[in-house]
Amino acid sequence: MAATDNLMQIISAEKIGFALIQEPYLYQNRALVIIKECRTFTSVEGKSRTTIIIPDNAIDALLITPLPDKDTIILAIDNGHRSFHAASIYLDYNEPIKNKKYREIC
Repeated sequence: MAATDNLMQIISAEKIGFALIQEPYLYQNRALVIIKECRTFTSVEGKSRTTIIIPDNAIDALLITPLPDKDTIILAIDNGHRSFHAASIYLDYNEPIKNKKYREIC
């Protein structure tokens, strides 16, 4: 929880537009974010080990679905000047990449 609090302070102080987080602090299977204004994107399937947060309201984001698994988040992001895709994928070092469903999107 302290690490999440520190991250939220940095995001607020540095005016960071979005952050990709691995192994977020979870409460009731949802990523807990300290700054209430942040939009939080996680998988709806169980305990996701990745999340993307967007505290900047000037940034539009759309969750791309269906997701390959609960540890993958893909967003279409538009800040008014540029459009791009952001992907946050948790990779378990004990599991070979060739066995993952998302290999086709990498």
